Order: sequence, then structure tokens, then C-alpha cells
Amino acid sequence: MRLIPVAVIAVAVVASHGAQFAVADEPPSLTETVERYAQLRTALAADDIESARRHAGSLVDATDRKLAAAASELSEATEVVDVRKAFGALSKALIAQVEANETNKKDGVELPRLHVFECSMAKPYGKWLQLEIEIANPYMGSAMPRCGSRTDLLGGGGEPKRLLEDYLPIREALAGDSIDGVRVHAETLAFSDDRTLAAAAKELAAARNVVDARKAFGDVSKALITLVEANEKRKKGKVELPTLHLFECSMASPYGKWLQDERAISNPYMGSRMPRCGKLVRTIE
Repeated sequence: MRLIPVAVIAVAVVASHGAQFAVADEPPSLTETVERYAQLRTALAADDIESARRHAGSLVDATDRKLAAAASELSEATEVVDVRKAFGALSKALIAQVEANETNKKDGVELPRLHVFECSMAKPYGKWLQLEIEIANPYMGSAMPRCGSRTDLLGGGGEPKRLLEDYLPIREALAGDSIDGVRVHAETLAFSDDRTLAAAAKELAAARNVVDARKAFGDVSKALITLVEANEKRKKGKVELPTLHLFECSMASPYGKWLQDERAISNPYMGSRMPRCGKLVRTIE
């Protein structure tokens, strides 16, 4: 009797179910699951149902049973409404995994920064994860791509590391006398676990001119610098940060300190009037 290789049998079984994906040798890691999920969400937001089904097929061997079951259901669904319903179940399972990973200080996996969005019109479960800061609704697709709001911020190596992804672009904009993009980044910072920083970020998001934005930016900087310095002193659970340069401008009142990842000073309080005003306080390695 001729023996048929196991790999051939596996492919044959997959083909018999009409799935268009390769069987993985091992279940995907949480990082890989998030990456595949991101491709799935992007496809649904673009109303590309066939691509969504294909990406879901790559998650059917996930270690989480609920996630795997939802992925299997989605990959086999033929109606758009059923595809998006299964995506809701899949999102619920993955968000639970990511949140559990967030609290696992000892063995947690470092994930990319993830935005949690929610659409109240998507039933029964309207939440999803995004890598991108700009909302793109996978439940409504092209019909209502901006429907929904951010409800949480996860991953990104934890705080204060993930906060820098929004703080640094804000500093750069203000150094260029602009508030373009400041509101969106400030709204994201408002989901900080630190209440002081979150409150300051909300004020910054509400700023309608550069003067008000710079004042609120001072409060945001003060709170974030406190978090960075506290992280430095930790004996355990320290978050690895990129090299940061702490600058201070005595002419900026009431708080004139800020952080940069560049060595060359670029003052966000003075902008183009006095871009080099200030001094390097220290470098945080």
C-alpha cells in the first residue's frame, strides 16, 4: 500500500472545504495573529470580502478556540452580513487576548500599538483593532468608513513608550508653527492610563490655535516626562524606550521642558521665531 505524506493529506482536507490558504506548520503566535487580523480588517473596510475570507482562513489554526471558530465561520461564510458578524466574534476573542497580554507583566508579548475602535451601529459586537490612527470601519465599509470612535489604546510596548508615537509628532508640528494633526494625536494621548496626562491631552485636542496648543502641550510634556523618569527608576518591569533628549526653554512659561528623539534642538514653544532657544538638560538612554 502506498503511503501518502501527511502534508498532502492536510492540503487535500483544506481544499475539500474550499479554503484558499496554506496550512501553517504551527499555530500563529499572538504577534502573527494580530498581523493577519490587520489584513483581514483592512479588507473588510475596503469591502473586499473575498480577501477577508482568505485572511480569515490563515487564522483557523489559532490556539484560542473562540478565535479559531470565528475565523473558520468567516472563511466559509457566503453572505456579507455573515462575514461581518463572524468578524465581530473574531474581534471580541482577539481583543480579550490582547488585553490579557497587556496585564501579563512577566511573560507578555510586545505587540505593535493598537487602537480599539467601536461602532454602536454594528451589532452584536462593534469593536475592532487597528494599527492605523485614522478610523476605517470594517463593519460599515465604504458606506460609512468613519463611523465609530476610539475606546482604548493597547500594545506598543506599554506606557510611556506607546505614548511617544503621538507625542513626538505633536512636538514636531508645534515646532513648525502648525497644529495640523495635533488634534488626532492628542485624542489618542487622552487614552493614557495616567489621568493627569489624559486630562492635559484632552485640552490639547480642544485647542484651536497654536498659542492654546502650546500651553496645553506644556502640561502634556510635564506629565509624560514624569512617566519617563519614573520608568527610569524602576527595578522591575521597566519599559524599554528609544533614546530621548530632554530640553528646556526658560522663556517658555509656565512649563518649558519637552522631549525629542533628535539631538538637534527644535523648540515647540517658540517655533520658527526662536527654534534653537533652550538647552539640553540631559539625554535619557
